[in-house]
Order: sequence, then C-alpha cells, then structure tokens
Amino acid sequence: MNKKTSEQYEHLYHYTTWEGCQGILTSQSLWATHYKFLNDYSEFMLFRDRLVSLMIPEWEARYQKLLSGRPDFLADINRLGGVSLVAKYDAEVHVDTMYKVIGHEVYIASFCGEHEKDNQINSNGLLSQWRAYGDDGGVALVFGTKELEDLFSLECEKYQYDVGHLADVVYSDNDEGMKNEFAEDLVELGKYIGKTESTDSPGDGYSAFVSCASRYKHFGFSEEREVRAVMVPTLVTEELESQAKKSSIALLPEKDRKFRETRGISIPYISLFDSPDMVLPIKKIIVGPHPLKEKRAASLCVMLRNSEIEIICSEIPFVGR
Repeated sequence: MNKKTSEQYEHLYHYTTWEGCQGILTSQSLWATHYKFLNDYSEFMLFRDRLVSLMIPEWEARYQKLLSGRPDFLADINRLGGVSLVAKYDAEVHVDTMYKVIGHEVYIASFCGEHEKDNQINSNGLLSQWRAYGDDGGVALVFGTKELEDLFSLECEKYQYDVGHLADVVYSDNDEGMKNEFAEDLVELGKYIGKTESTDSPGDGYSAFVSCASRYKHFGFSEEREVRAVMVPTLVTEELESQAKKSSIALLPEKDRKFRETRGISIPYISLFDSPDMVLPIKKIIVGPHPLKEKRAASLCVMLRNSEIEIICSEIPFVGR
C-alpha cells in the first residue's frame, strides 16, 4: 500500500512569483495548469517506453495462456515474428492508446517536499527554485501536508473528477522506488491487457495509467523532491448526463476551465479550492532573494496581521541577473 504524502512530508513548499503569492493569498486558491503548458510537457511522455517494457511480460503471459493447446494459433504468432515480438507490438499499441485517451484534460500543480536532513533548505528554500524567478524574485508558501490532503479530498467531493490525487514524483533513476510506488497501479493496468477498448471510458485502468505517467520524471530534477497534485476534471456531456440519469447517479458540478494570457498564449488551468468553506493551510511564507525582500516581508505581515502564518526572508543572497 502506497504511503500518503503526509506520511513522508509534514510540509510542502509551493514556489511562485511575488504577484502569484498575492493572488493565492487573496483568492485562497491554487492553480493547476494544463500539462501541455508546463515548462517541459514532454516529461509526461517520458514514462512511455518504461511502461511498454513493464507491460511486455504481461502480454507475453497472455499469449502463452492463449497458445496452450492451440498449435494453429502458435503458427500464426510465429509468422508474425514470435511471442516476444508480438507482445512488444501489442504493449506499444496499448500504451499509446492510453496516452491518446488522456486527451486534453490533465492539470497539474507542483510542490516541493521538505528535506528531513537539511534545515537550511527548509528555512531558506532551494537555490534552483529562486533562480527560476530571476530578477523579480519568488515566494515559497509552506503548507501543512495533512491539511492539504484533506482539502483535495473536499475538492473531489465538490466537483466531478475522473482522477484526483496528491502524490510524490518518482525519478527515472530510482528503479526500486518505481517498482514499489507503481506496484498497485501496474497490477491494475495488467487487468486491462487485451481490453484496450476499456480505456474509452475512465475507470481503474485509466486512473492507474494517469497516476504512473504523471508521477515519472527525469532524475536531473530529483533535488526538488517534487510532489504533484494531478487532477482530471470530467467533461460532463449530454451523453454522460443521460447515462447518469438512467443509473440514478447524481453528477457533481463540472469544474470550470479557465484561461490566463501569457506571452500571447491562452493557458488553460483550473482553480482549486475556490470555495468559501476552503482555507489554504499555509503555515509559513518564505520571501525569496530580492533587493526588496525585507519590504515584501513587511507588506505580508500587514496583509496577514490577523493570521498565525510565520513570515521570514530567505538568507540566500540575491540571485537575479
């Protein structure tokens, strides 16, 4: 059984711009961005080849079972190159089909897990994250993980989602971690061997696939200890509403897809926790390196004067260009 994120990290860090910090504090919501508009959305495809290799044995086992007592079938398979080649081909087709089913509805919000052995990083933030914000500087919002998990559960109770989870990223050089973290998902995916058409509608196989593909990342980013909120809001169509009505199922409201303009591009996102009864569990705010960091911290102290949120400045020197 996979551990909850709160069992691994007591706190999660969300890095954002100064302007973004103001928006989060004012709206008490977080934005989850469409995966194709992340800095490098190709990382979502990084798991493709690894998943194919993991699924080949499942397909081989299926064919070995089908071949039992079927010499005619074995002859057909051999004409196509043998069990191994056919299993590889079918595994690739199956995995590629699942990627197509993802469509355009995966949204991601990212956090960094705290370092259990490095209080300097926990107190001052990651230099690589501060560098990402350049001259304008950044801010790290520190959340209580358990409370954040509870908010995600409440979010999924309020709106119609196909998939919604908060989990840590597994890096590509961590084979053992991958096997442990993805074990349950891979078992679930194995149940759909030979049933590619079942991915046409979301189900356990679909959720397991999204969980794997969205949590796999290149080892070069491992210092970030990334944790991702992965949300797939349901597209509520007339057909779905009709099916729900026939089954006496009450659909939840559909999550609004919103857009923000950045460099001439309309970027799709969804706003999480945008409800009056949801308050972000921010425990601390770290103002990143910037010539005006002390004034920024003072401004936040006034803005949050009635809260118990701790506000500090990172001691890392200014890293702008």
